[in-house]
Amino acid sequence: MATISPNTASAALKALFDRQMEMAVKLAGDETGIKALFPLLEQIGQVTEGEGRIPFAIIPQNPNLTLPKRMIKVVFNDRYSGSCTRGLDYPRIIDLDVLPRGHYLAVDIEDGQATQNIKPSVCLAQFKQDNRLGGTAVEGITVVTYDAEILRRHYINLTGSCRRSEWFTILFLDDGTPMLGLSFGNNAHPHSGSLSCGRRLGLGA
Repeated sequence: MATISPNTASAALKALFDRQMEMAVKLAGDETGIKALFPLLEQIGQVTEGEGRIPFAIIPQNPNLTLPKRMIKVVFNDRYSGSCTRGLDYPRIIDLDVLPRGHYLAVDIEDGQATQNIKPSVCLAQFKQDNRLGGTAVEGITVVTYDAEILRRHYINLTGSCRRSEWFTILFLDDGTPMLGLSFGNNAHPHSGSLSCGRRLGLGA
């Protein structure tokens, strides 16, 4: 694992932005707004390379883009579209952090590989200690929309979004179908880890 800066990785960061932008525009229906995030790459500073690490993810926002509508865009094995479990009750899912208004970048993402078999509640406490942020349901869905193969390697706890304080959102596979559901915060699973990011960059009010 190594630390890189945009001075040496600018071409790679720009290429990643271009790869994500097409899907982000489809989700948001706002090409101008998504493209406006591009200058924020200069603010990223240093990011960490390595397995399970993603320099950033474009997080598109749209008031009509509910969690179920986002999950439909997650495609696994080129044929399985995502869904939500019946018990999710997604309108009651809340985000624990105040998020940027509008589209933004989630920067320095660790996709959960490093925290497998650790309780989500323990991970969230560690993230706070490390000045990191637990990934939200929207951030997790967006990450696997760009790369659903992550779910083949491990499932993703999303400690930034919960229903009541003890139930966190989780992304997993059910017979090949990507699903968004709930996982008890004090349960650890060897095939699940908690996604986090270093910070979030938006365009302001």
